[in-house]
Amino acid sequence: MHNGKLTSLRDGNEFVDHDYGDIFFRQPMSTGERLVIGPSREHVKIMLSLAQSWPTQEFYVLYVLLASHSGADTGRYESPLLESFKELDAFFHTYKSFFESDGRHHIWIGSATNEGLIIFDQHNVIFAYGDLTRYEHTLIDYGLSQHEFWFPSPHGHGFPPANVHLEEKVLRHFSWRYSPLQDGDEY
Repeated sequence: MHNGKLTSLRDGNEFVDHDYGDIFFRQPMSTGERLVIGPSREHVKIMLSLAQSWPTQEFYVLYVLLASHSGADTGRYESPLLESFKELDAFFHTYKSFFESDGRHHIWIGSATNEGLIIFDQHNVIFAYGDLTRYEHTLIDYGLSQHEFWFPSPHGHGFPPANVHLEEKVLRHFSWRYSPLQDGDEY
């Protein structure tokens, strides 16, 4: 039985909740590097800790809805400027269980001054851009270790039926600025 955001095939016949095992690694990109982070739990707490390390505490949130069960338009929903960490923290803690249990979306935290970007994607992985050395110290403090990994194959995405009302609440939370999905949003 599985209820999780990401499931993988076990013993060739049963999908079970997938756990990366509290690991992370630096991934080279065409320009620079990013961290790929596979926590076993507390994804929102880790995201917020990384964002809280930015010198300027003003943020944007991007909610990328890939599949709707409430009838909402799939697409990108950008928040207005959040002018404090307290405001960011309140939003994420209000919907923590939804973000950590539902595989229909990605959620991003961006620095208003381009100091970093944190993406929690539908594969239960966090991608972090910015001061990677500072992030690594935070991750080690949380008990994560360095080890390369990637998405399991085959895998599935969970979306508990009880989350439909939470999707609706998230989309009412801000006066979001909507734009269509972009290439690369669905992978």
